[in-house]
Amino acid sequence: MSESSPVQPAVGGPVLFSERLRLRPVTLDDTAAVQSYRGRDDVVRYLTHDPLSLDATRARMRVSVEHWRRYPADWFNANFAAELPAGGAESDGKRVPGAGRVIGDLRAWNLELDASGPATESADVFWIGYAFHPDMQGKGYAREAAARMVRWLFDERSARELRAIAWTPNTASIMLLEKLGFRIFRELPAELEEHPKKLPAVHLRLMRSDWAAAQHKHATRQSTSRTQTEES
Repeated sequence: MSESSPVQPAVGGPVLFSERLRLRPVTLDDTAAVQSYRGRDDVVRYLTHDPLSLDATRARMRVSVEHWRRYPADWFNANFAAELPAGGAESDGKRVPGAGRVIGDLRAWNLELDASGPATESADVFWIGYAFHPDMQGKGYAREAAARMVRWLFDERSARELRAIAWTPNTASIMLLEKLGFRIFRELPAELEEHPKKLPAVHLRLMRSDWAAAQHKHATRQSTSRTQTEES
């Protein structure tokens, strides 16, 4: 598939837009792009899997695509590709390096990846996770993409609570989540961690009521700012 060819979203999957990004259901055509970062030691250091080969990434993508074929449903496992729209530009007018390519992916789920059963106790509670290419880190893309997916879950999927897990040494991810409004509600020492990496972890959550209050506060602040500007 050429770079100029449009990627066809999976049947039934939503396409979400933020200020600089497009989030769409992953396809098998994204395999190489996803493997380019999920195959790196520095990226998976704080993820639950080891570096992925191209074949392992393709197998993972097949599972994600199959989940999208069953969407919409009350219980789902949704894997989004985050891409910079072709021709995109920063505020200074310069072309964005890698425009039109997948720079990361995000997942929201209340159903286990292998579809063996629920991943949460209720259909309105979701886990979220994400990974981005190192070349695109430090630019605010991960936060922007995660914020858009959070809004989708609350606005379109009627989520009551969102959760995330981060290894304690992964301070960057914890800070990102806290900026989105997530708060730590559980700390797990390394000796109690079931994952082979045996790192201490924290569980974070964002309640719908807290998110709605923050959105209202932000909207009020913007409205006040506009009023003051018009009066000046």
